[in-house]
Amino acid sequence: MRNRRIGWRYGLVGAGVVVTLAAAVVATVPPLGGSLFRRENALAGLPKAEVRRTDLSVLMTTGGRVDSSNRTVIECDIQALGVSVRGRGVSAGGASTILSVIPDGSMVKEGDVLCVLDSSDYEELVRTQQMNVDRAAADYRQAELVLDVARTAVTEYRDGLMLQNLKTMEGQIALSASDYERALDRLSWSRRMAAKGYLPKTQVTSEEFLTSQMALNLTKSRTKLQLFKKFSAPIYLRILESDVKAAEAFLNYQDRRLARNKERLELLQRQVERCTIRAPHDGFVIYANEANRNIRIEPGLAVHQKQRLFYLPDLSKMEVAALLHESVVKEVKPGMPARVTVEALAGRVLEGQVVSITQLPVSSQPWFSDIKYFVAVVKLDNVPRGLRPGMTAEVAIQTVRRPDVLAIPAEALTVEEGRDVCYVARDDHLERREVRLGQATSDLLEVTGGLAEGDEVVLDPTHLDGSVAVVDAPEPVPALTPEPEPAVEGDHVSIAIPRVEN
Repeated sequence: MRNRRIGWRYGLVGAGVVVTLAAAVVATVPPLGGSLFRRENALAGLPKAEVRRTDLSVLMTTGGRVDSSNRTVIECDIQALGVSVRGRGVSAGGASTILSVIPDGSMVKEGDVLCVLDSSDYEELVRTQQMNVDRAAADYRQAELVLDVARTAVTEYRDGLMLQNLKTMEGQIALSASDYERALDRLSWSRRMAAKGYLPKTQVTSEEFLTSQMALNLTKSRTKLQLFKKFSAPIYLRILESDVKAAEAFLNYQDRRLARNKERLELLQRQVERCTIRAPHDGFVIYANEANRNIRIEPGLAVHQKQRLFYLPDLSKMEVAALLHESVVKEVKPGMPARVTVEALAGRVLEGQVVSITQLPVSSQPWFSDIKYFVAVVKLDNVPRGLRPGMTAEVAIQTVRRPDVLAIPAEALTVEEGRDVCYVARDDHLERREVRLGQATSDLLEVTGGLAEGDEVVLDPTHLDGSVAVVDAPEPVPALTPEPEPAVEGDHVSIAIPRVEN
């Protein structure tokens, strides 16, 4: 009961205080009402934006130049060649003069004449080399005859003379054997007659000598036949066969010599043909002028071997080369979508994607700058009519996509004491809130914490004049954002990167 009385006592005192305060408030209503009205008017006059959800896409914008992925470089293909006939040399130094040339920027079909060079020096080489070919052909025919004669000699000896000699020697042996038999008979008769006293002994001696001579002739004939079969015939046959092989080798030499001269003639004829330069495929002719070397493709220009004359890009396979600053190149990856705007096509937007990025930087623009740039190649999905190599383009590469995130305008953010801060509008005051940010574009900022969807934030809070009360928020309001995904459209960031020059 004691506690209850004390409670009532404090309760009465509290009630008295409330009544007193209420009276004071009633007494001061007119001035407080005017101040609150002024604050509401000041708050209503502030520019504000609602925190809303959106798909945030980050585009990296840079300059680029239209080119073809299939660009043929057409060079002067004539070579420095020479021909010698009987010690007199004729040469062409791999240089010529342009007689006529197709206008720059012409559309051509495969086989169309692009340029005609002076071919008189090479035509003289062709005529001179034709003489060498004719002479080599005559020598080849002569070598064929020599080989034919050598082969005939082998056949003649093996199938004719050698058999004839064999028959002759065999006949001589038979004749010597017959003479020897008769001599033996006569010697035997002489000896019988001498024994009976009918012939003198001298006659027997003479018959013995004649018989010995006949025996010697028979031995010589037989030995001659053996030597012929074993040595003379094979040796002479080998000599004739070696003549055939020599004739064959000489014919092979003349054959190679003739082929070499014909190849030389064909090479020279190709040089004459190369003086008429034709389009290897359909395309768009671009002169290979070099301003720094004062080279301009036109009739009368002296050109040399391997000098570039034309570029012939294939207009059905177009791409854009975009320069990326070294500070942002790591943000770009192959496969990222890109949008290309070509100035010459009345602002038409072309779709494409990044297909490659150079591993090494290109030369700075200008040359004395230390800033490095990398080239990103964007392949176009569709090639419109009228798109030409060398046209200036603006390339917007989509690097990040954040779907369904909280976002605020960039001008709603200010930095105070190193913290990112926004001012949220309440009924009669502003709340100062520290926010956490994610991705950013040139217009919008992703909010990952500190604000809630539907909050109204003051734009350009740096110009607040103190007419509206500002209080610190009791605690930050969290905001969740989904993971990034690729996108095609959205806001973009413009990066100051020079355009690619022709």
